Amino acid sequence: SSDLTFHLKNKGITVLAHSVEYSADKRYVTVYLNEDNGIVDGAHTYEIVLKAKNEDNCPGGQYVKFEIITGIPLDKAVDITRGLNTAVQVQEASLANLQHKFDWIKETIEGEPYAGKVAYKQNEKKDFDIRDLIGLLTLFNVEHPELKGKNPKEAYVSKAKCLKLYQNNQKSYEMLKSILKDILYLHDYIHINSRKLYNEKKGGKAGAMKGVFEQKEKGNFKFIFINSENKYKLFSGTLYPILGAMRFLVEKKEGDDAYTWKFKTFKEVISFFDKIAPDMIASTYDQSITYGRKPNAVGKDNNHWDNLYKTVALAYLTDK
Repeated sequence: SSDLTFHLKNKGITVLAHSVEYSADKRYVTVYLNEDNGIVDGAHTYEIVLKAKNEDNCPGGQYVKFEIITGIPLDKAVDITRGLNTAVQVQEASLANLQHKFDWIKETIEGEPYAGKVAYKQNEKKDFDIRDLIGLLTLFNVEHPELKGKNPKEAYVSKAKCLKLYQNNQKSYEMLKSILKDILYLHDYIHINSRKLYNEKKGGKAGAMKGVFEQKEKGNFKFIFINSENKYKLFSGTLYPILGAMRFLVEKKEGDDAYTWKFKTFKEVISFFDKIAPDMIASTYDQSITYGRKPNAVGKDNNHWDNLYKTVALAYLTDK
């Protein structure tokens, strides 16, 4: 190719290694890897280069940035990998924004107090990230071909996967337009009220639920979609399965190309949550105990997602 800018368009390859040795004439480098080392970013680029080399069609004059990092302890290696991969996701989200793929979201929340608090671009210091917002919509996207009939665990486990799901089928996300603001409100409402609702009904002290709720040491957590603050909130791993279970209340009526609530009003959705919240928190607490109070493990447990979904379904059908 006459375009010799591949290295400017590609982040290159980053390798974590045990050590590096140069030959006497500095023409060759020997890289020593142990079993925990290897490529932490750019594996796809590496495959492309190998394939081109094997097929003997490597374009001349092109090069790839190759970075080798040594002397990193294993626990720090995980952080580095996560950081590099997060950078890729942020770039992808910024790119999607440049392509106007989030315009419908901006239009939907226009005029809301939080409209200017969502970050769509790289290096924007805002309260809420568009990738997290896409994750919340993923929880309720019941018609997406890759999510139909499944627990939308991706919403918790992988922001990158949610972004891919969005790019693969944006239309199914746009069907959430009429309830998008409700979903954002519900996100904050569950965070703020779950603990209080549990204490009122069960007479217990949800404050002691380490591994379910986290407490702010100083000040309060901010909730931009409700415009409120609170000392407690759920961990992401305990919130997502609860919020995701509420997708049972979403439907696409025949002939419609939009999602609506099964209830007539959003106020009824909130009242319904108030009723079932204590049971959902109790189930979450039990699950948390099983995993040694580790919220991350709770958020990844498929059976837990199933159980909460069934709790919502049963309560709704019994209510009717």
